[in-house]
Amino acid sequence: MAKNVPALYVWPEMWRWLGTCVLVLGLLTGCNDDNDDNDSAPLSYTKTIADGRVAVQQALSQTNTPSASVALIDGDRIVWSETFGTLDPTTQTAPSSTTMYGIGSVSKVFAAMAVMKLVDQGLIDLDTPLLQYLPDFRMAVPEYPQITVRMLLSHSAGFGGTDYRNTFTNVAVPGYAAQVQQSLATQRLKHLPGEMAVYCNDCVTMVEPLVAAVSGRSYTQFVADEILAPLGMNHSRYALEPFAAGSFAPGRTENRVDPQEYTNGYATGGLYSIPNDMARLAMMFINGGQLGNVRVLSEAAVAEMGRDQTQNLPFNPIPTFHWGLGWDGVAQPGLAAVGVTAWHKNGGTLTYGSEFFVAPTERMAVMVTGASVALNAGELAERIMLHALAESGRIAAVPTPLPNTPLLEQPATDADLAAIVGYYAQFEALLRVEALSDRSLKISIYRNGTWTEISSGLKQRIDGRFSSDAEPNVAYRTFEGEGRRYLAVRRPAGMKHYLLEIPFGEQVAPAAPLSTIWQERVGQRWLMVNEDALSIPLVQGTPPYLALDVVDGLPGYLFASTETTSQIVDPAGSDTLARMFLKIPVNFGRDLSDVLIETRDGEEWIRYGSTLFRPQASVPVLPTGDSAITIGAEGFVEWRKLPMAGTVAITGASAWKLYDADLKLLASGQGDGAARTDTAGAYLLLYGAQNAMIMLTLAAG
Repeated sequence: MAKNVPALYVWPEMWRWLGTCVLVLGLLTGCNDDNDDNDSAPLSYTKTIADGRVAVQQALSQTNTPSASVALIDGDRIVWSETFGTLDPTTQTAPSSTTMYGIGSVSKVFAAMAVMKLVDQGLIDLDTPLLQYLPDFRMAVPEYPQITVRMLLSHSAGFGGTDYRNTFTNVAVPGYAAQVQQSLATQRLKHLPGEMAVYCNDCVTMVEPLVAAVSGRSYTQFVADEILAPLGMNHSRYALEPFAAGSFAPGRTENRVDPQEYTNGYATGGLYSIPNDMARLAMMFINGGQLGNVRVLSEAAVAEMGRDQTQNLPFNPIPTFHWGLGWDGVAQPGLAAVGVTAWHKNGGTLTYGSEFFVAPTERMAVMVTGASVALNAGELAERIMLHALAESGRIAAVPTPLPNTPLLEQPATDADLAAIVGYYAQFEALLRVEALSDRSLKISIYRNGTWTEISSGLKQRIDGRFSSDAEPNVAYRTFEGEGRRYLAVRRPAGMKHYLLEIPFGEQVAPAAPLSTIWQERVGQRWLMVNEDALSIPLVQGTPPYLALDVVDGLPGYLFASTETTSQIVDPAGSDTLARMFLKIPVNFGRDLSDVLIETRDGEEWIRYGSTLFRPQASVPVLPTGDSAITIGAEGFVEWRKLPMAGTVAITGASAWKLYDADLKLLASGQGDGAARTDTAGAYLLLYGAQNAMIMLTLAAG
């Protein structure tokens, strides 16, 4: 579920090998002796495994990933299954072949399978409107009845993107899918249903109530009954309750082992699994829906999942990405560059990073997963597959990286520069393209009130793109579509033997000045009131605020800013609604929300997605001595400001957090407790059941 932004890694010296090799079900694995010289024996992929071990170990070291696990599949056998790293830095315990990892958005493959299982049973038709199966589904626009089941699985329904409230927690939070459906009932679409495809977690989350309504079973039970059990995936499960200690690979913060992560969007990212279980899934796909004598899906269902769902989209200006049903793509570009077709799915949470490749024609697959989202699992999977394809003779050789040779320069004219200079917005940042005196370009990115240069010395080349001499394979151009202008970036990906181009931002022109009412809100902060106390961002200390800001040089727009992102919204035409408005296919137009002003008890609150924020400026001051606070009927948290340094005793709260004046987390606790601040102006956040009374005692000193 986490955002799929490619990362580049520079390999350091190889660290001490901590891999644990395992023998799987008597199948040939990478720990066996080399038998490549025996023509009658299956290929043991000795060279691929040796290279893969080095690559995984280096990736763990470079990214500070605690542990990882890998499986390579050839036909109906696992040829390599190995674990690396440690589960606990104190005990140096290594992961085993049955250690579970969160597979993040690879879970979407199971969501698509669940739907296709119901298609096989004649209970769902992909092109029937969702409303027929979920009569209570609603949105705040008239077009929502056009949304079909297929659009959920192909990211083309038009939802804003991801409801991150309560997505990642340290305790199970049931009802997340119901939360998403309830929130969608108040939301607009960012594009017409079926118009284009933008990565969308909420689309797949809605598969949960769909499967439950049609099958009569909860989504997680349906997947367990119809997919996991028949495939013998005995070490794969959703985090519905605490796992046994040692059964899963935890993340790590500095040198501390993190608590178990719960991804509460089960369909979109909630499954834990092991590579050997995922190998069984891969074998099922390789064999057209069947594993051994067990048929899970029809051949037609598997083929439909692997069919390009983007071909007939009305707006698909750079057809580089070919999403299937549940798959990120049905032609993984690094393998397509050498003539091999592979279905692929990336997965990331706040803790885990995974990659799953299945090449149905070559009958090969790989699963890589690690206990850090920083692990570049995609590049590792691509590397392992390319080496295996070469070693088995399916391709001539492992491809080499593209040369870094600049194209000839074609000096930019005034018209060329005018066509690209300006501001471009994406889902969490703003880009500024500037022309310099030498007619080259500089690109800067704006996040959290700061402009940071990301590229410079960009010269126009004979192909019309702008690139630098230092990074000639990273090139920018503009294109037009839907009456809008876009910035595209093309850069090497994976093993750097191919280029990928993607829409990078939508041009935003200065607009009419903000209304007086919106201007009065600029610079103010609002504080969250409905996020679970064990939401991982809150546990990790992310300040729970939203601010409305502006950017010099781009009048007429607002930026809804948190500690980590800044999203542009358009307040024109309304003093209570600032609209999401970007229409960027693929990835950089994901996770958008309207900013809606709600009046509560005479105060202006903000609803942003499903998260509700109260004004920071009106937080009541906690009096000295004893006082009582009652949690309201809606169960929202209560905030209090401490007027002085001192200690506050807390009785009756289910949880509490203490922040300093800048909303830096100072202390937190569950149940009764006490917190101290050495300065005035601290903020106390209090949780409790609906209508619960919390007793507080503030003492100076």
